[in-house]
Amino acid sequence: MKGSFGFFTEKFFQILYRKGVLVYNIVEVKWLMKYTNQALKYIFRNFFYIFPFAILPAVCLALSLDNDAIRLLLTGIFKGEVDSSFWDVFHAVSFLCFHHWDNILSGLAGIFLLVFCISMLMAFLEKHMRIGKRTLNGLFAKINDNLISTGGICLLFFVIYEVWALILSAILYFVCLVPQPVVVAVVCGVVYLAAQFVLLSVIARLYLWLPCLQITGFRAFEALRYSHQLVAPVKARVIWEQFVSIFISNVLIAVTACFLPQAVWTTVVATLLYAFMTLIFCVKMQVIYFDRDQRERADLRKYYHY
Repeated sequence: MKGSFGFFTEKFFQILYRKGVLVYNIVEVKWLMKYTNQALKYIFRNFFYIFPFAILPAVCLALSLDNDAIRLLLTGIFKGEVDSSFWDVFHAVSFLCFHHWDNILSGLAGIFLLVFCISMLMAFLEKHMRIGKRTLNGLFAKINDNLISTGGICLLFFVIYEVWALILSAILYFVCLVPQPVVVAVVCGVVYLAAQFVLLSVIARLYLWLPCLQITGFRAFEALRYSHQLVAPVKARVIWEQFVSIFISNVLIAVTACFLPQAVWTTVVATLLYAFMTLIFCVKMQVIYFDRDQRERADLRKYYHY
């Protein structure tokens, strides 16, 4: 029986492979998440080298979350009893919570640390991928070159996000005024997903601007033009991969806020998610840049690892 089962199983998979079903599915999944898979492989191989760069800003940004506003908005939408004001909706979406000074200070500290840590992280990634050295030597000296460009890009992304959060909050607030609970839940979900794609479409156009500034040495607008040329052929893939990552993290934060009311749990989960999202965002940025610029990655060659 075992021999017959193994024979028929082998034949079954041979037929599937001959038809190209499994091969197509595997290749299709890898193609859809190509850069994310490469970024995750790099993160896991070099986790203890790069994770410290992301944890401090992640803690501060997690502390800036308004756990009560998130829970009040989501439970209200699904129960059909939305009591959130416009500012409650905005606090649930925005990085900066204006309810308390400690949230505001945590958010500002997170942004400041994010600029500083990403400057060092980008220097580490560039050094490792260009010459294969996985050392911390010279990173602080590189901050002088990276800090201004990193600060400008981070500030730009932050402003874009907050403007997007303000517009999204206004739309969600007016949708929540509709008396039909089912309509509110469906429309809010559709609006949120559509708004995410709009935001990521804008971010994708600017995604490779930072590595182009730091690696090529071009001036700001020359680097922007070159980054657009590099990212244009893969922009749809970049948007999709970023959307999957952000959607998963947002769902986990929302579930934690709703089912674990204690703020400490949301802070812990958000800290881990923000840390990994920061790493994925930056590592993927360098991975895409090296791939699109057709540069050889020295970190992938075994004899370079030291």
